[in-house]
Amino acid sequence: MGQLFAAILISTLAAILVITFLGVTLARAGKKVNARTTLLAGLLAGVLVFLVMALISSYTVVQAGSVAVVKRFGQVVTVFEPGLNWKLPFIDQTVVYRTQEIVYETSDNPQASKADYTDYQVDTATSDGQQITARYTVRFRIKPQEAANIVNNLGTEPEVVEKVVKQNSRVWVRTLLRNYTASQLYSGDIREAQEAIAEQLRRDFENEGLELVFFGLRQIGFTDAYKQAVENKQIEAENIITRKNQAEQAKYEKERLITQAEAEAERQRLERIGVAKGEAESIKLKAQAEAEATLIKAKAQAQANELIAQSLTPEIITWQAVLQWSGQYPTVLSSGGGEQLILPGDLFRTSKSNMGPAPTPTPEPTPTP
Repeated sequence: MGQLFAAILISTLAAILVITFLGVTLARAGKKVNARTTLLAGLLAGVLVFLVMALISSYTVVQAGSVAVVKRFGQVVTVFEPGLNWKLPFIDQTVVYRTQEIVYETSDNPQASKADYTDYQVDTATSDGQQITARYTVRFRIKPQEAANIVNNLGTEPEVVEKVVKQNSRVWVRTLLRNYTASQLYSGDIREAQEAIAEQLRRDFENEGLELVFFGLRQIGFTDAYKQAVENKQIEAENIITRKNQAEQAKYEKERLITQAEAEAERQRLERIGVAKGEAESIKLKAQAEAEATLIKAKAQAQANELIAQSLTPEIITWQAVLQWSGQYPTVLSSGGGEQLILPGDLFRTSKSNMGPAPTPTPEPTPTP
């Protein structure tokens, strides 16, 4: 109705302007002003302006990716699809909704965000009392078939974002993050919390005629004190791991030295056994060689003695005795108390007598005078 009143007002002003313009023009020209003619001209001008405005108001163009809900006297009568659509001028009003994805985002600097709707990050606390901040993104779309209900229940698109997307997401992020400890969220494993919030928002959006496309926790912020505490804990944990590795390395080095010492001892033992065996074998071989040499020598001596015994005759024995005589005559005491000289021949004959009877000496012939 506002458009109708505006059209009537503009048409009336146009008619007044035309009447005034004609009256002033005729008066300056010195002509008689005909009130009826001037009024008729103004009326025609007002009607023409009204018709032009009515024509403009009788259609609407709905852009792709959106729908327009038509209200007549405050009541929804239809929903226009993308394209050229005709409506009653000045009476039918349209509320346009985008059916494309709409992005709502929270951050510490909303002015720098390029989302469709921006807001500040959410403050909350973990189950163990740590203060945190949450930055998240919601992508959603308005269902075209639910546009009429959304107009009746929520209002325009900005009102939908304010009443449903903003309020519900901030409440559930603040509430559900309290179910998790700071260590769970700090480690980056926030998928469980993210899925829990998304599931709750999905149900809420379905009830309001919206479709949740995506929900993501972009960042969980912690206080500087907590960050320092976690960093100190991580450093201590790394130190423990380092000391453990050093202990393992020392243990390995100890085992390596023990193994090396055992191997060296075994090597020395084997060397000693080898040396002892070598020495024993050497002694054995030497003894065998000496025994064989002694046996050979004995055999040779026996053969020599046998040969000597075979070649030994009384004449040779006597000759050897003569060769071995020192030139001194042995003396013996006779039974009469006097001395008796024993000649070499007698001595040798005595030796021979032991071996058998001596041969009778042949008397020398008496020389003839």
